[in-house]
Amino acid sequence: MLTSTAYGMELQARAIAPFYHSSNNSSSTHRFVAGTACFAGGNVIRLLTFQEESQLLECTATWSHEEEIFGLWSSPSVAGPSLLAVGASSYCRIFRVSDDVSGELEPVVNFNAAAAQVLWDLEGLQNEVKLISEDSLRIYSLTEGKMGEEIGRFRVDGCAELRCAALDPHHSSVCLAAGEGIGIAVIDTRRKGPIVMPNTTTLHGLGMIQSIDFSNAREGLFMTAGTDGVIMWHDFRMDGEKSVVERRGYLDAHDHCVQRSLFNPFHDELLISCGSDHTLKLWDTSKKGADGECAVCVSKLSDFAESVVACCWSNSNPWVFAGLSYNGRVLVDSVPEECKMQFIGKEG
Repeated sequence: MLTSTAYGMELQARAIAPFYHSSNNSSSTHRFVAGTACFAGGNVIRLLTFQEESQLLECTATWSHEEEIFGLWSSPSVAGPSLLAVGASSYCRIFRVSDDVSGELEPVVNFNAAAAQVLWDLEGLQNEVKLISEDSLRIYSLTEGKMGEEIGRFRVDGCAELRCAALDPHHSSVCLAAGEGIGIAVIDTRRKGPIVMPNTTTLHGLGMIQSIDFSNAREGLFMTAGTDGVIMWHDFRMDGEKSVVERRGYLDAHDHCVQRSLFNPFHDELLISCGSDHTLKLWDTSKKGADGECAVCVSKLSDFAESVVACCWSNSNPWVFAGLSYNGRVLVDSVPEECKMQFIGKEG
């Protein structure tokens, strides 16, 4: 039985993200931004609002963006201005969203660099922003008088292209990045250069790492997802100048490439993943599967009819998530009540 709520973008799409804004004031109202990716132009960013009680998903704002949109990243700050980073094929631009969200996006700064990922400060500070671009982590100032100035660059030697990255929520200066030919690199902005982790080049066999995410709850726990269809959990430890990555477990999550996997922001035994097998899945790793797998698939959304290119958790509460397929179909769903109560009971 279909329990998710759907919305159809009019064009192909690649990007969806939770939307942070000072007007977000209800735990039962969930807002996401999704962008289209049509090479012919005429692209848009849509603000999608999901009402949990009525199960209604609708577009509540539309912003024009002529070029293809390859990535969207909303700054987690709710105290300062609402900033939205938009990635195109050859550049990345940051916009300010109006207080009532109905006005046009106001350009703040343009970076002449394509961004595989934009990393905002996890505490919501907006004095700088980090971009994963080509073979480097680049840091740009967002302060008045230095707006858009590059204030740091950390190049990973031997890497053709960095594909994804994640900031360590327990160590604000540390970032893990994955790239072609190197596996995983540790970038500590307090040090001079990145350190490529040994024995990580073939973590996903001959495949590539598509996604990295850290647990907010447990220090050092992160996961990778790859083109081999596998999700892996790892322990990451730093001891002075030495960094160590140890594999903890793995899950055959999808039949084809895993495009993204993300821990639940509060309960890291819950995670979502999406893949080129046209599915978005919710996993519970606190239970073992019947076949010995280290997780149970709690729900599987397969009404996409195309590769699911991105997924995300809502920032209003930890029980709602969304996925986007390449054909522009957005599905929003909730953690089933029984599973939800299991984790709420653990909190007590």
